[in-house]
Amino acid sequence: MAKELNPTTVDRVSEIFKALSDANRIRILHYLAEGNDSVGHIANALNLNQSNVSHQLRILKQAQLVKAERDGQTMIYSLDDTHVSTLLHQAIHHASHN
Repeated sequence: MAKELNPTTVDRVSEIFKALSDANRIRILHYLAEGNDSVGHIANALNLNQSNVSHQLRILKQAQLVKAERDGQTMIYSLDDTHVSTLLHQAIHHASHN
């Protein structure tokens, strides 16, 4: 019998899946899996407005799925760590597997 999960862990996993429940956030994560970039470049590449991308990145950052570093006056976003990339690619593989 599997042991019960820690309530804090359950809450964190729930927060992660909530953050992953939006199509544009998945698109942003998939884009960032290819490399780090700014809000403007992400918005342009995904044909989204910058305000929407900023909002989605804020949610992803709160869920610790992305991180940001300042480069002059520009914030550069990246996946938080390799676990995010693995989780994303596993979900995509599962969704596309028939």
